[in-house]
Amino acid sequence: MAEFSELIKNFNKIRDFMRDFYIYGFKTRDNFSVKSARTYDNEKRRCESYLKEAMKWTYSGGSKVSFVSADCGKIQVNPLFSAWKSKSFTTNDIMLHFYILDALHSSDKSSEELTEEISIKSSKTFDLQTVRGKCNEYVDLGLLSKEKKGKAFRYKLSEDIIKFDEELFDAIKFFQSDTLGVIGNYILDNFDCVNDLFLFKHHYIAHTLEDGILYDILTAMREHKKIEIIILGSKSGKAVKNRVIPIKILCSFWSGRRYICAYLPAAHRFSTYRIDAIKSVAALEFVENYTKIQDALSHNIDKVWGVSFEGDTRNEKGFSVVLQIDENNEQYLINRINKEGRGGVLKRIGENTFKFTKEVFDANEAMPWVKTFIGRILSFKSTDLLEKKLDTDIRRMAKMYGIVGKENE
Repeated sequence: MAEFSELIKNFNKIRDFMRDFYIYGFKTRDNFSVKSARTYDNEKRRCESYLKEAMKWTYSGGSKVSFVSADCGKIQVNPLFSAWKSKSFTTNDIMLHFYILDALHSSDKSSEELTEEISIKSSKTFDLQTVRGKCNEYVDLGLLSKEKKGKAFRYKLSEDIIKFDEELFDAIKFFQSDTLGVIGNYILDNFDCVNDLFLFKHHYIAHTLEDGILYDILTAMREHKKIEIIILGSKSGKAVKNRVIPIKILCSFWSGRRYICAYLPAAHRFSTYRIDAIKSVAALEFVENYTKIQDALSHNIDKVWGVSFEGDTRNEKGFSVVLQIDENNEQYLINRINKEGRGGVLKRIGENTFKFTKEVFDANEAMPWVKTFIGRILSFKSTDLLEKKLDTDIRRMAKMYGIVGKENE
């Protein structure tokens, strides 16, 4: 029987398990149908070793449900960073790592010279292709550089292009809570430095689980390339492939979810996809008219309330809502609407009466915001479906709280 190890070969495996069972899913062992119960137990033990005190559990329907619980305003380091530091390695990997760095400490060497020196020092015979492959891997990672001299490539240690000082460490402590923050966390660990300065009220720690996917998307955006994304359907559970052109990354201030805003060449329109639902990203061909597509998005993005571009049939008329606001005592409401209205127009149409108008593709996204003004809404205009929906929701809420309207008296 294979010995249990908390190290993993593929980060996607632990990312999916951690996200489905501890971040969003609140699932139990009975919901795990991918492999055997032993696999579930092993994955659970790995997560417990990574998350430690951030792991909590409760009982629901007689089953134990585990989840991540952490006060983001009190944690100094994202506990999910631990999962990124769990990649497995072989005996040769660890031996070659130190022998190669030691052999190149004094001077540059060819792969043949490295192989001979390592074999002498380790009393173990290494294949030339193995050593050369490891050196090229480190070149890609930036640990080594190589230069062709004569007929052979010679490898040497890369120079430190960044000189770390106290002020730079302070900046790294701050930005390790942001996008790709695990990179900063690696740097701090390397210098035995800890974050002792910053705490964040709104710190979406689950973002780090999808940072690898985000990095691939950002790379394709920088290189103006089309990508193929594999998305796992939230309802069907089936993997779906889409070929899209990534243009912009959107982040919700309300939920913290991140989305990729992409252009669909086949449909000639824009759409958005949740990044945490993307399983993998593969870069494809270069897009000649990438800048033109960016300009097209800039003209359309103002009509997006959240992330939805709606379907092929759009309601570009948006919505309007008439509100009753005390001008003398509720200036804060006027300020709030101007701040949160996302480019909409607020106009005074009478004493203590204001009309807010906004053109959007999908007015349904604005409904939660509109409902925060219930009790002040004098009228609401949009599609017949949304008008009816708002009226139905208000009546249902009134019934729930035992409020009797004039029409029911």
